[in-house]
Amino acid sequence: MQIVRFIRFGRVRDEGTGAGPGAAARARGLAALSVLGLLAAGCGVVRGEDLLDNEPAGPPVAAPDAGALLSQARMLERQHARQVAAAKRYGLAGVPLNRPRPPAFKPFLTTEPRLSRGRGVGLPAVISRVPTRAKVVFLTVDDTQAKDPEFVRMMRELDVPYSAFPLLRRPALPRLTPAAQRAAICGRQDMRKPAAGQDPRLFRPPFGAYSLVTLRMAAVCGVKAVPLWSEVAFPDRIAYRDRDHRLHPGDIILTRPEAGRDRHPSLPEAALRVLRTAREHGFAVGWLGDYV
Repeated sequence: MQIVRFIRFGRVRDEGTGAGPGAAARARGLAALSVLGLLAAGCGVVRGEDLLDNEPAGPPVAAPDAGALLSQARMLERQHARQVAAAKRYGLAGVPLNRPRPPAFKPFLTTEPRLSRGRGVGLPAVISRVPTRAKVVFLTVDDTQAKDPEFVRMMRELDVPYSAFPLLRRPALPRLTPAAQRAAICGRQDMRKPAAGQDPRLFRPPFGAYSLVTLRMAAVCGVKAVPLWSEVAFPDRIAYRDRDHRLHPGDIILTRPEAGRDRHPSLPEAALRVLRTAREHGFAVGWLGDYV
């Protein structure tokens, strides 16, 4: 403020005395030199050494407690030992590969052209593969929680995430009226619990059958994405969509019991088939909700 007043005062005197252009220039030059002198003297200026000596803003950072770090390390070691033992018990060559850290921002999803059922505003994206370059695939199951406790226990012991999509005990959705589809979808989504590997924002139509009306009703129920699948895993094989018969980054895999054996015994075997194949191809198994 003092510097501004000084310059302004010199200008007023110059204008008030009626001095010529040379006098005005000399006055401005003297004002500028005075300003430089003040800066050199350190008046109201932050010096370089001040920047170097400044203490970091905010409260001081406390070093982590050594006892807590040791306790955490031991816990992780025990968890890994249990995972190794489970892998041996289930006949795996090694523990599943560590999944990468979830992305800071989820990828933008668009409906794959071959899965489109028509245009509409605000419809959930229908996908069979997540757009990512990370070597991660996603294991999904239909209507498994109540059917196969052995599968649930195995996945927990191996520390492998999966997404569960309960089936609707009704005819295929496109056969129902719009009101009936809305009631079925909204009712099922309200029952889903993220803690059980389920995400209410995701919806898979039973048997993969849907129409444009289905997608509109799903949007009304808060659904943001409709994940179908790129591969189907059975106990003895994996049915690939692509001709190269390999997994690709972001593939969504449907794990399904063996045809003709309605449920339990074969579902864990199908999941083990996925884990073996993923490890051979260098893929980790991630949780779909982290990316979609």
